[in-house]
Amino acid sequence: MKVEAFRRALDKRTASSGLAVDFHPPATPGALRALSERLGEPLPPQVEWFWGAHDGLVIQEPRLHILACGQWAPVNGLMHFATFDDTHRLGFDLRRRNEADQWDILNVETGFRVTLTMASFWSNKVLAWVDKRRAVWAPWAPPA
Repeated sequence: MKVEAFRRALDKRTASSGLAVDFHPPATPGALRALSERLGEPLPPQVEWFWGAHDGLVIQEPRLHILACGQWAPVNGLMHFATFDDTHRLGFDLRRRNEADQWDILNVETGFRVTLTMASFWSNKVLAWVDKRRAVWAPWAPPA
């Protein structure tokens, strides 16, 4: 799923079920370049595409906050970029690129690997949370 289709999927849910989503404006090329310089390496393309489409977003219920690229912060050796249900933080593992040539996305408290790619995060994990309240930050958990 392309990032534009992700936005359309959330817009559709907003229209049909009243989901409240605040999409932030796109990150500027300068902001993305500054982030890459701060991290000391180029951003994986899917990461750049996502923040280039919207520099973070907030879903009111069920709660999800994807941080603006300037708000990313190191936590437990990972780069925190998203928080589910005001509690469960996810981060990029910047120590290495995985087999998909991207950063693993991990639960910053437990180290559980949520997914290998940013596209899987936006097209699968976020929608599983929104539609089913599936606790994607854990190996298996009943809906929150």
